[in-house]
Amino acid sequence: MGSSLNMQVTGYVGSDPQVRQVGEQTVASFSVAVSRKNRAGEKQTVWVRVSCWNKLADIAVKYVHKSSLVQVTAEWVRLSAWTDQGGTPQPSLDIDANRLVLLDRAENGDNGHSEESDIPF
Repeated sequence: MGSSLNMQVTGYVGSDPQVRQVGEQTVASFSVAVSRKNRAGEKQTVWVRVSCWNKLADIAVKYVHKSSLVQVTAEWVRLSAWTDQGGTPQPSLDIDANRLVLLDRAENGDNGHSEESDIPF
């Protein structure tokens, strides 16, 4: 068996996806904030830069927006950094999504399920 790395990220999207073409492929990129409180009660946030390719990019553009709650799964992680408004470098992780789950509730309060769409087991 070979080596593998799997990552699952759940958090809030920081801005609407940015779309670009890379050759004949479409990529939609957005950042997801993953936050926690440390033992001292201070909030810590890591930004994960998510790239969705081709059909997954189409879904991201249509449904992912700033403040959306999403869960993303990836099989590889790249370390990077970005500079905040104060000029301080901040750590970031970059991932290529292979799965995107939208966790927001429907705007009309419906959870998206009807009796016809429920799985009968």
